[in-house]
Amino acid sequence: MKVRHTLICCFFLSLQEGNPEVTDAQILHYGVIGGDFKAGFSFNSPGTWKMFCREECEGENILINTTDVRAQTGRYSIEYEWTGSHGLYVSISKLTESDSGQYSCGLAGSSSSASLTQFVIVVAEALLDGNDDQLKHFDKETGSSLTVGCSFKQPGNRVFFCRGECVGENILVLTLDIKAQRGRYKIEYDSGVLYVSITQLTKSDSGRYRCYLSGSSSSSFRDFEVTVTDAPNIYKSNFPLCSCSAAGPSATTTGSCTPSLTLTGSTEQPERAASAAADVLLVVGLTLALIIILSSLTVLIICIKRKSSRGLRTRGNSEGTNMEDVHYENFTPGSTREDSTYQSLDPASRDQDQTYSTLTHHT
Repeated sequence: MKVRHTLICCFFLSLQEGNPEVTDAQILHYGVIGGDFKAGFSFNSPGTWKMFCREECEGENILINTTDVRAQTGRYSIEYEWTGSHGLYVSISKLTESDSGQYSCGLAGSSSSASLTQFVIVVAEALLDGNDDQLKHFDKETGSSLTVGCSFKQPGNRVFFCRGECVGENILVLTLDIKAQRGRYKIEYDSGVLYVSITQLTKSDSGRYRCYLSGSSSSSFRDFEVTVTDAPNIYKSNFPLCSCSAAGPSATTTGSCTPSLTLTGSTEQPERAASAAADVLLVVGLTLALIIILSSLTVLIICIKRKSSRGLRTRGNSEGTNMEDVHYENFTPGSTREDSTYQSLDPASRDQDQTYSTLTHHT
């Protein structure tokens, strides 16, 4: 599979006459879940082919590839305006959280070469505009990220991102510029919206936060709350992995060691695991019982067949004992070699020993 994927990538790269030229550094754009995204990019020279891609422009990552001035595929659209800056506009409608990521767009003189611009879209989970009386709350898992957009009607020259009140050590980020970053915290001010982000969330990040915009004449803020919980992990190994019975420093190498496994998560998981184990044991038990029954029946049938074959080779006497079938060849002149029969003579005509005589059939 890896070899085939590598060959496919090499094939598309060869069509593009080498790696596509990146004409601009990565640009960061923001959007909001459920909203629409639109951004324009300029190029030094016009092009016949217009491209809009997710990450690199190859294979299934190509969202739109057209020679038309306008084109649309699903939620993605592209529009070309041949002005002095050769503007190319790309759009995504009804943004979802999965739309966050790296994109590329560009112009090309042919389908095999393109001048591309790369940019990143960050989709905020909510846009706080101050019209909602209820405090916005976000439930997140450890290790995830959170981006919130705070909309302000009045412009400002100083932007804050704080934990609680924007005083003292509660100020996480403060800048006079349009964007700034401090460790895991990042802010960017764009078209009246202040986007604040926290990456690699931990449980200690739970609490109340504030977006604060300060101007020369007024200031305003937007608050929200975050609750961070552990990500669900059904089977989680605790260290040390073994509980060894031997004591002393060499216990880990010479002692009897039994792996230790701790189940975390909801209480339903152990019950489901126990139920699944019981089902497996039941199936195994029924299978073994069926095998034993079939084996017993096979042995019984073989024994019956052997007994039947022995009965065909022997016959019983009057006392219930078996005696071999003996052939007597007693020929007399003029007789045929047919079966000779022994017949019991009447006791009245013979003595008490009941002597057998040979009866011969004459033709």
